Amino acid sequence: METWMRSLPGVWWESNDEKALRGLVENRVKVDDTRANPAEDENCRCFKRAQTDNVSSPEQLRQHASGKLGMKPQVWTAKKVDSLGYQNAHSKFLTDFSEFAETEQRFQAIRDKDFSCLEEQELTYLDYTGSMLTPLSLIDSHTEFLRKTIIANPHSNSLPSEMASGVDERARLAVLNMFHADPSEYTIIWTQNATGALKLVGESYPFGEDGVYMYSPDSHNSVLGVARYAKHYRMFPFVKGSWMWDAPAAYKLMTSISEVSKRANKLVAISGQSNVSGIKHPLGEMVRTAHENGWDVMLDSAAMAPTSLLNLSEIGVEYACVSFYKMFGYPTGIGALVAKKSALQKLNRPWFSGGTVRMVRSDAEKGLYVIMHKKDNAEYFEDGTPNFQMSAAVEQGVRYVQSIGIDRIRVHTSCLIRWIGGELRELYWDEDRHGRTKPLLKFPELKSDTGCIQGSSLAFAMYTKENKLIPHQLIGNLARERGIAIRTGCFCNPGTGLEFFQSSMHNLSSGKFFEFADGNCAEDILDEFRGIGFIRVSVGFPTTFMDAFKFVTFLKEDILRRPKVISALADEWLKKMEPPASLC
Repeated sequence: METWMRSLPGVWWESNDEKALRGLVENRVKVDDTRANPAEDENCRCFKRAQTDNVSSPEQLRQHASGKLGMKPQVWTAKKVDSLGYQNAHSKFLTDFSEFAETEQRFQAIRDKDFSCLEEQELTYLDYTGSMLTPLSLIDSHTEFLRKTIIANPHSNSLPSEMASGVDERARLAVLNMFHADPSEYTIIWTQNATGALKLVGESYPFGEDGVYMYSPDSHNSVLGVARYAKHYRMFPFVKGSWMWDAPAAYKLMTSISEVSKRANKLVAISGQSNVSGIKHPLGEMVRTAHENGWDVMLDSAAMAPTSLLNLSEIGVEYACVSFYKMFGYPTGIGALVAKKSALQKLNRPWFSGGTVRMVRSDAEKGLYVIMHKKDNAEYFEDGTPNFQMSAAVEQGVRYVQSIGIDRIRVHTSCLIRWIGGELRELYWDEDRHGRTKPLLKFPELKSDTGCIQGSSLAFAMYTKENKLIPHQLIGNLARERGIAIRTGCFCNPGTGLEFFQSSMHNLSSGKFFEFADGNCAEDILDEFRGIGFIRVSVGFPTTFMDAFKFVTFLKEDILRRPKVISALADEWLKKMEPPASLC
């Protein structure tokens, strides 16, 4: 037992000497009777890795758990995965999801060509909502373009400058085409990222003294931050006991504010897909209701656009933020605001810079005299020289995704995430002595009557057999030991996390949390957030059924079959963890 326990990853031991280490093993962890000799069980390979890598001291064990020794994760071989039931599961999956079977070979060919590094590095990547991986062919095509094409600062009339302007214009049109946005109605404004697009609208929107900003509770921090620009802001109400927004109450609130502020400018922010739960919100209904009550709509499409068709001409939002690296992996450092030209007339930049003005005259007595570009011109909103080299990569990325087909991507990812969700909801701890079973996982609730559907990601919290929350960091570490990359935490979406976990946090549920602001939060408040957070798995078009199967098998083999070990590990992590520096 001692040899096995010394190989457990992610444990923060109490002492630096072998005696304390042995005492912790013998006193804190009692291995299940059915697992009395786990060293002889192939399924314990991830827990034996430290031993086989010659980890011989507690200090080395700590370094081993944090990855500092640079040791390769003990991943499952194809033979091992098959012995755990892969072939049978795959056959049943193709029967249950026949639409996946129709294009499986096509997506496998894409993976083999553009994402071969996953096999080479034995990595199971399941964090596509965090970032799409970079396709090799996209790197090659952009590199070839830069090698053979001379482009220069477009703020000139030289041939290289004209070439850059032409490339830039084609990229803008390609993005508009991808989102079915009529070029006569919409325009593209390059930003640093999706957050930059939201900030651009927020700082320029004419809230004034009476304007109102509203946002859904299931929103990214970048959406919430826009509230700093408005004197009056409100959040859609939650359905009690659920992360979902309360549609009837939201409509009532929206209507009541409109009646009070008929002449005021009103902006509402809506997330197309939750970056936590992966739930797609009923955009058509929400936007229609907002417009009927005189609201402008700003859409956060960052989590939704990579795997869903977004038809802006049909939805009709005034502003939509876009993240390109989340869609096709490359390039980073460039995003876009897709905006109605008519809606841009409302916006007023708080400053000007190179590229945004047509003429500036400075006078000692009269100050600055400025002639700006017209507001329907993207240059009015773009600061300085545009990222003209990377706009070419954006066009190539759009063409790449279109060659695959966004609807095919939607079907592919939907099948995988629905299968994963179905499997995870069947995971229960073995019966206790009273004959009761408890679920391993708890999910942000999805109500069937909300008009929402599951997107490309799934989030959940994990609990021990004794119904204690398992720190999300621990599960992330154990997954890493298997060569599985997932995301854990609250993902910069505090609304969903705080609503989901508040019943287990006294200071939050009692309202004490709101007595502090702007960093003056008491340590006992932060202390309650130790280990609080979700585990999120998200899929993309490079994801295969093998990836999904490995993750589900990881939960079954390395978590469910070791209740006492996991419970002890959870206790040790919580003891040694510092209060989080951030709640998001």
